[in-house]
Amino acid sequence: MAEPERPARKGESAIERQIREAIERGEFENLRGKGKPLDLSENPYTPEDWRLAYKLLQDAGMAPDWIEHDKEIRRELHALGSWWHRQMQRQRDQRARATALPIDQMIAEHERLEQQRARVCVEYRDRAAALNQLIDLYNLKAPTAELHRERIRIEEEIQKFQDA
Repeated sequence: MAEPERPARKGESAIERQIREAIERGEFENLRGKGKPLDLSENPYTPEDWRLAYKLLQDAGMAPDWIEHDKEIRRELHALGSWWHRQMQRQRDQRARATALPIDQMIAEHERLEQQRARVCVEYRDRAAALNQLIDLYNLKAPTAELHRERIRIEEEIQKFQDA
């Protein structure tokens, strides 16, 4: 006689119910490799003809050039973003402090801040342009378009800075 179907638990999908019932019946008890760590030594997405090369690099503590290049880009993006955020915050703080100054000092401080803002924008343009060159080079090396990185939209970022 067939076992009666158990009602689904609150919020449980049909697939979750089937898995739960299979566990309750013990269908997962004798699986090959149960209790052993997964073998993640080989990436199943690596093309067959590249596996030996990737294995040699991995054993030497290295990665393919495009991966190392991506690590550098991530570090640089983080550094540039942190620096840019600090510059925005510094400008806001200095402008807020300037409002408490006498009018003649406030005007001088605003002029100084405008000059500082212009220097910051020039430095950002230079750093972001260099980073865009790294991104372009990485995009040429990356094996698929899905891995490509988007270039920094320099003028949009500068406009955000100006608006802030």
